[in-house]
Amino acid sequence: MPKEIINKARYELLINKNPDAAINLLLESTENIKQDSNFYQNFYQNTLALAYQEKKDYSKAAKIYKEAGEKYQAGFCELLAGNQNETENLWYSCCSSSPAAQWGICLLDFINLRPNPHIPTYLQIRNFLEMDISNFIIANKVRYAENIIKNEKVLASVNLESYKLIGRALLNFGFLNLAKKYLIKSVEIVDQDAETFYHLGQYNYAIGAYPECIKMLKRCLELNSYYVPAVHLLKSVHAKQNSL
Repeated sequence: MPKEIINKARYELLINKNPDAAINLLLESTENIKQDSNFYQNFYQNTLALAYQEKKDYSKAAKIYKEAGEKYQAGFCELLAGNQNETENLWYSCCSSSPAAQWGICLLDFINLRPNPHIPTYLQIRNFLEMDISNFIIANKVRYAENIIKNEKVLASVNLESYKLIGRALLNFGFLNLAKKYLIKSVEIVDQDAETFYHLGQYNYAIGAYPECIKMLKRCLELNSYYVPAVHLLKSVHAKQNSL
């Protein structure tokens, strides 16, 4: 029974994008889940905390993550709430044993523009950079995102995809001109990445530059003929042109 409830709540949260429904389902079943195994209690707490995070109730999410022993996630929610001191306390307390917290220490250095910041690994950048920039924009912590991006050269010295990851995050939130800047930088150092050309196609589609959009998408498909999103967008831009 607890498993079915939690799965239903996660469906509401992740598929239907309805954190309120997920929270209601979980809170109604709290007592039943508490009587079940530690695994389901932990699964319950993490799902509930994520629902509150999606609802932008970061303080409540942090509290639940702390109760579940999830120090990195708790610290990240404290950071989204603007509580940097609490974030540092949580992340430094588990830094040596947690790759995520090690990334978090780098993140704090970037956000505060500290000289000689800690340097993240290739995989930490790959796994966290785009997602964290997005979360800061959602939480209206745009300054955090801006300061991370100011460390672009440090990030790109470790992972050449950094410019693409930054550009895609900005593109997804409508910062079109900034997105183009970083996507162009990405092409300048990695000129065989089909995905970057697809995103440049998205940019040109968004501003109505359809011939340039087609050019970028065709280049994408030259590099990877199976890149399905480019195929779909190419059909859309041709339909747009035909309707003009």
